[in-house]
Amino acid sequence: MRARNAASLPPALALMVAVALALSPGASPAHAAEPPPREAPTGERVVLDGGHLDLAARLTGGRLAFRVKDGTVPGATVWREPSDVLLHFDPRHEIVIPPREEAPQLEGFGAPGASLWADKDFASTEGLLWPGWNTLGILPADVTGGVEVAFSAVRGPGRFVLGRWEDDPEIGLRIGVDVDSARARPGTVRLPSFTHAHPLWIFDREGVYRITLEMSATLPSGARVSDRETLAVVVGDIDPSTVEPGPGEETPGPTPPPTSPTPTSSPPPPVTPSASGGPTPTPTPSASGKRTPTPSRTPTAATPPVPGPARTTSATPTAPLAPFPTAGRTSAPALAAPATGGGRLAATGAVPLALPAGLAAAALAAGAVTVVLVRVRGKRAAR
Repeated sequence: MRARNAASLPPALALMVAVALALSPGASPAHAAEPPPREAPTGERVVLDGGHLDLAARLTGGRLAFRVKDGTVPGATVWREPSDVLLHFDPRHEIVIPPREEAPQLEGFGAPGASLWADKDFASTEGLLWPGWNTLGILPADVTGGVEVAFSAVRGPGRFVLGRWEDDPEIGLRIGVDVDSARARPGTVRLPSFTHAHPLWIFDREGVYRITLEMSATLPSGARVSDRETLAVVVGDIDPSTVEPGPGEETPGPTPPPTSPTPTSSPPPPVTPSASGGPTPTPTPSASGKRTPTPSRTPTAATPPVPGPARTTSATPTAPLAPFPTAGRTSAPALAAPATGGGRLAATGAVPLALPAGLAAAALAAGAVTVVLVRVRGKRAAR
C-alpha cells in the first residue's frame, strides 16, 4: 500500500505538523546557536531599564530559589540574584492620567493630570521594562499547590500596585489589584507551576522602592521550601548608579496613603497560561531572540563602598502592541482610552499610550498554535 503523503493530511492536522516541525530542535539555525542561560555570580550587579525579565522560582536539589531571569538581551539570558538587580522605570515609563471618561480603568490611581510610572503593558512604546512571573522550571509533580508569592513589605516614597487586567461589564477592562503598598499587608499572589505571566506594575511617585517578597512552595513530601529577597526599584528621573541594590540602608518609613479611593478588586484567581503574551499569562518562554539585540555591556562586580551597579542598555522585547515613535518627546505620554471606550486622547502634546483591547480576539486567533507550542516545548522550557 502506498504511503499517504503530507499533502493529503486534513488541514488542521497539517497545520499542527508544520508548527511542530518549525519548533523542533535544529529547525532554526538561530535557535540552535542560542547559548544556554548564564548563571551570574553573586555580586555581579546590573541596572535593567528596558526589556523582558521574569521574577522566577526554581527548584534545585529540593530547595526553592527566587531568581531574576534577565532576558533583556535576546539570546543571552542570565540568571541573577535579586539583590544584585536594580529595575529602573525611567522617564519613558511615565504616563499622564486622562479624564475618567477616557480611561475609567485608572479611577482610584490618582487625579486626572497626575503621573504614574508603569510597565510596557500600558504603552505602545517599544523598549520599556516588562517584568513577569516565571515558574516554568517547576513541573506540577514537583510541588503541591503551585508557588505562593507573599509581599511582606514595600518601602518607598509612594504607592506601588501589582495588578492584572480583568473583565468589567461596564467598562470592558479594569485593573484588578493583587498587591497594594497602601495596605497594612500588601498582598499575596498564587502562581501555578509551569507558568509564565505578566502582571501590571504601577508606581505613583518618583523615588527608590524596596520590595520584599517571599516565594514558597510545598514539596510532595510535605516539606515547605521558600526564599525571601528584596528587589530594589528606581522610579523616575533618578541616576540609578547612586542607588544600592537589595534592601539598602534608607530609613524605613510609612508608605503614604493613596490620594484617591483604592480600586475595588475581587480576590485574585490563580494565574493560568493564555495565548496573548501580553498583560495576561502566556505559556511561551521569554522574549523572542529574533530582534537584533543591542550589544550588552559586561556588568561590574561592586564591592563596598562602590555606590551602585553598572548600567546595561537592553534590547527591545517582543511586544504585542504596535510601536509609536518617541523622537522629540518633551513630556510624559498621555494614556489613551481603550478601543471600547471611544474617548479621545488627552491633549498634552505627548506621544499617546494605549490600554490593551481585544485580548480575547487575540487569544482565540492564537489558540491553535498555543496548543502545539505547549505540547512540543513544554518539557524543554521547564529546564
